[in-house]
Amino acid sequence: MKWTLRTWEEQLVAGLDRLLGFPRERKRFYKAHGYPLNLKEPTSFNEKICWKKIYDRDPLVPVIADKYRVRDYVREVLGEAEANSILIPLLAVADKPEDLDISVLPDQFVVKSNHGSGNNLLVFDKSKFDFQAFIKEANTWLKAPYGIRNHEWAYSHIDRKIMVEQLLLEQSGSIPSDYKFCMIHGECAFIKVDKSRFNNFTSTLYDSSWNKLKVDWRRPQDDYSPAPQQLEKMLEIARALSKKLDFIRVDYYVLGDHFYLGELTNYPVRGRGKFNPTEFDFEMGRRWVLPGANGGE
Repeated sequence: MKWTLRTWEEQLVAGLDRLLGFPRERKRFYKAHGYPLNLKEPTSFNEKICWKKIYDRDPLVPVIADKYRVRDYVREVLGEAEANSILIPLLAVADKPEDLDISVLPDQFVVKSNHGSGNNLLVFDKSKFDFQAFIKEANTWLKAPYGIRNHEWAYSHIDRKIMVEQLLLEQSGSIPSDYKFCMIHGECAFIKVDKSRFNNFTSTLYDSSWNKLKVDWRRPQDDYSPAPQQLEKMLEIARALSKKLDFIRVDYYVLGDHFYLGELTNYPVRGRGKFNPTEFDFEMGRRWVLPGANGGE
């Protein structure tokens, strides 16, 4: 890849932070949670997320972080037919945005990079889509060394691409709710339901039996919502996809009686997602046994 000034700056900041014992990471963690980050003997859920992104070198982790290659992993685990029933239809993929043929795409779609978070664009009307402006933005995505500053190792081992997927919309035309299954050692520890992400964003936590938890995670809670019709099937698939991993978050979109796999997430909120009460952070941490020895301090 071509090394830009920003790339070198990112590498330098991350390298210095590592060399000095992660003072930058520790500062951000303390600001988020109000207690110090312990990488040598992590005990809370968020400490273990930080340990995982800094020290875990499981070769499966970058595969799962890659929004393109993870599709093959899902097919390998679930089988072709079941995987295809829940994977969001892939409309196009290219190494460069210039190589996309917009003329063959439907009127609505999603474009994203495969190697990071937040690098996406929802297109509701192709006739108003500025392709040249998109090319410039997408090339910025591809040049960005996502994850370096925050020590998210997995992202640096992904061959960067631009993907186009079908845009999922409810009958009202709104974006569907996001159901995030946090899996620890192959079992569901809790489920976070994100609603109205672009207007009055709420996050509500449930256990695997769909009991609402009195726990806030970064955003206000919504009122109680009924369990999705396919909850047991969603749990079954999440268990299968997380079987080889100590932790993973399995994200779904639900549309009526059907659900789609959004992505698999290794490092939720980079380990800075504050729980209230804080005890829930440590309760979830006690359920998670990290691979190998304790941290690398």
